[in-house]
Amino acid sequence: MKAHARELLSLEEVRSVSVEFGLRRPIEAEPIGRGSRSTAKSRLVTPDGRFMLKRRGAEGADAARLPFVHAFQAHLAAHGVPVAPVMRTRAGGTVHRAGGGAYELFRWIEGTRWQARLPEAAEVGAALGGLIRASAAFAAPTDAPTGSFHRTDAFPNAAESVVAAAMRADPGTDRAALARTVESLVARAAVAHRRAEDAGLGLAPRCFIHGDIHPGNVLFAEGRLRAILDFDGARLDHRACEAANAMVHFASVPIAGLAPAEWRPELDLRRALAVAAGIRHGLGESLEDRERRALPWLMIESCTMESLVPVARSGRFAHLRADAFLAFIDRKTAWIESNAGALPGE
Repeated sequence: MKAHARELLSLEEVRSVSVEFGLRRPIEAEPIGRGSRSTAKSRLVTPDGRFMLKRRGAEGADAARLPFVHAFQAHLAAHGVPVAPVMRTRAGGTVHRAGGGAYELFRWIEGTRWQARLPEAAEVGAALGGLIRASAAFAAPTDAPTGSFHRTDAFPNAAESVVAAAMRADPGTDRAALARTVESLVARAAVAHRRAEDAGLGLAPRCFIHGDIHPGNVLFAEGRLRAILDFDGARLDHRACEAANAMVHFASVPIAGLAPAEWRPELDLRRALAVAAGIRHGLGESLEDRERRALPWLMIESCTMESLVPVARSGRFAHLRADAFLAFIDRKTAWIESNAGALPGE
């Protein structure tokens, strides 16, 4: 399977866009090879400091929602939530549109990546608790995005679309085995959805959330959280969905660089508890009982949605084959289901 080429910023783009954001020369630009391949990014070193410049397609839905995303980030920053500051253009906006692209500029944040330590898990939880608390005062526009991985129509025809995409990407895939795996995932997610509803989630509080919190979207310095990054998934949703998504991501055992046979599906319960305790600390109070009861089931829904959707689109999960990765997620969600009573909330 041939990977899609990564989008890059040209030197001419950097020069012209930097003028619009009022940056002085000389400017050094270094491409950033992380994140979405369709979003071009460079680190800029200028007399005014260091920045990250991003360009995305102006016609895309993500570009249309950038003013909301930036307003939400600015609100959070004003309330002490650690985010990368959004820079303004000379015209006073936060987005520069030119040549079919939408450009954003952020102050560069120095930091290190997630090291899977307990204090870091607690730091993430505390920042999310603060985010949830600050969100209550956010004056969102009427057309602000909504959405959730917790919905009854999350997986229509999942087996058909996922298997077809996987077979295109890797023709040697065992079609029948993959279909059984997807059906198992969908069935378990359906049970989890009912359990979350039975817990009372439908009546639980909603707020604007980050929506895509995971280890790749946080930076640390000396064990302290420096910034939450990438608010493209920000939306109105149950605050318990934010908590559940964080718990499953920051309690998972890393699989990068390991063979599929070495992937461990179980979660680190200590880290899950640390995230939950951090949220309670940052929020200044506990989540409601119905939210806590729903957490393990939302973790299953989060795992399932975040795995099936990318595979349905491209046939793989990043560079991982669909058959191996989805079998692993099937084991992970089965583990969460079996250990729901030991997870925070139950």
